[in-house]
Amino acid sequence: MSSILFLASPRPFDLPVEIESYNNRTIFEEPWCGFDISETDKYWVEIIKPIITLPYVYEVTGLGNQYFFVYLEKYFAEGDILELYEIPVQNWYNDSIQRALEYDETITIDLKNYVYQNHLGTFQLNRKNLVEDLEHRTLVTERGVTTIVK
Repeated sequence: MSSILFLASPRPFDLPVEIESYNNRTIFEEPWCGFDISETDKYWVEIIKPIITLPYVYEVTGLGNQYFFVYLEKYFAEGDILELYEIPVQNWYNDSIQRALEYDETITIDLKNYVYQNHLGTFQLNRKNLVEDLEHRTLVTERGVTTIVK
């Protein structure tokens, strides 16, 4: 199966130099586990328009790995917002979008107040071990959009 992960932002999204440098290195001492984004084809932007509300949409790889969390910890500023959405099987995207619209199992991650909320309830995140706590949480689902705010 092939999936597509989308990241949406209210303004153009640029990876910090630290993450770009890691992604572009030529010597690999450990397996590649970067966080990278690329422009999304207008075809997909139109398809996910009923779900994603932010104007700048990207395809993302490495969501949930160490450099995604580096971005959230070091570069995600107060007032920033991101939306995440996954289409698990490209060929059946209509089913995924319909499920998201019908069931709406959204996830909200409030990094300012250290709160994680999903369809099961609201949970306080560990301030001292935020990354470790988020590593054990669902970050993206096909049944709703994940909104990360600070």
